[in-house]
Amino acid sequence: MVDLFYLKTFVAVTRTRSFRVAAERNFVSQPAVSQHIRVLEKKLGAALFERRGRNVVLTPAGETFLPYAENILKQYEEAQTRVRELDNKFGGTIRIATIYSVGLYELQPVIKQFLKKYPEVNLRVEYHQNAAIYEMVSSRVIDFGFVAFPQKRSGVVTQTFAQDELVLAQSPQQRAIPRKTIALKDLEGAKLIGFAAGTGTGKVIQHFFAAKKVRPDIRHEYDNIELIKSAVVLGLGCALVPRKTILRELNDKTLETVEVKGLSIKRPIGVLYPGGKVFTKTTRTFYEMLTQP
Repeated sequence: MVDLFYLKTFVAVTRTRSFRVAAERNFVSQPAVSQHIRVLEKKLGAALFERRGRNVVLTPAGETFLPYAENILKQYEEAQTRVRELDNKFGGTIRIATIYSVGLYELQPVIKQFLKKYPEVNLRVEYHQNAAIYEMVSSRVIDFGFVAFPQKRSGVVTQTFAQDELVLAQSPQQRAIPRKTIALKDLEGAKLIGFAAGTGTGKVIQHFFAAKKVRPDIRHEYDNIELIKSAVVLGLGCALVPRKTILRELNDKTLETVEVKGLSIKRPIGVLYPGGKVFTKTTRTFYEMLTQP
């Protein structure tokens, strides 16, 4: 039988790509980390890591073993949480994966409110792309995923909990659009900073322009809202962005919006969780705080 701490060590090495850093995070010595990995490799009959320069990377056997190790650790934490909650106590860990724009702007108020009320809960937030989040939810390595324009997937439950409108933003110092109000057709040939085509928001924007037969000059595409905003602030072009993501920039006047007649794109924000998920009192409270008005 394998010690759970060995699995924790294995996951820590995977995430940090370093035996030294994994040792520091688990408060053990580096030789102890090496010993834990050797025991696992002996039990499994396969090497889990290989060294590449200063980093270690997973072997094919390690990649296969990783989701099982993460799932075992998660199930153990859920079991601990359920036992604690028999005494009506909150605790345990809530694992969240989110795209940048949702995590930085939609979730922050909810997370702050939740942790203020339940400081004993360990809430872990990771940032990933859409496709990875759906995969993490379906494989049950996280409790909740957050995406824009949620889609139905087998084994994944989706719930829309917020809506944001897309607005056209530009730098007031280096304007891509010289007027404060334009028609949609005026975006033909305009310098545009876009969301990457692989993102939900990027796909919807592309389909919108195609349906309206408008072809802006797309200069750059990013999957990170902060990179999009930085490019716009620098005057590299304008961009369609969720209004909530630029409130600070509008306030300090590093960005401004241009009214576009005929532009109406709402961006739904969805929370995902695995089908058949067993909610603990902690995860149920977080979910209800997020989805109930």
